[in-house]
Amino acid sequence: MENVKGYCPMGCGWTLILDVSGAVACCASTCPRPTAADELLQDSETEHEVQFGPATFTVRHPLRERLDDALWDCRLHEYVAGLTKPPVPLGRYRATWEDDEWQWEGLE
Repeated sequence: MENVKGYCPMGCGWTLILDVSGAVACCASTCPRPTAADELLQDSETEHEVQFGPATFTVRHPLRERLDDALWDCRLHEYVAGLTKPPVPLGRYRATWEDDEWQWEGLE
């Protein structure tokens, strides 16, 4: 097993390793989810996901927005927060920016 540079996303600290199968894992005995880092790295979604409810919405931002604090300047969150009603029927959608507007692809 090799040490991996980085911190456990569960808050364990500098405890990541590369296990014998090649997966990134936390080696802290108290870690509540030792596979969390590997699970995050296995997520292939690179776009925003939005869940529209009757009176609320939730945006799941792509991990790339954590780089350079891009999350703080997210155009999608600002756009959706400014709406008086959802732009699509209630449900879960992948949102992509194309042709100067948000495109909605239904998920599930």
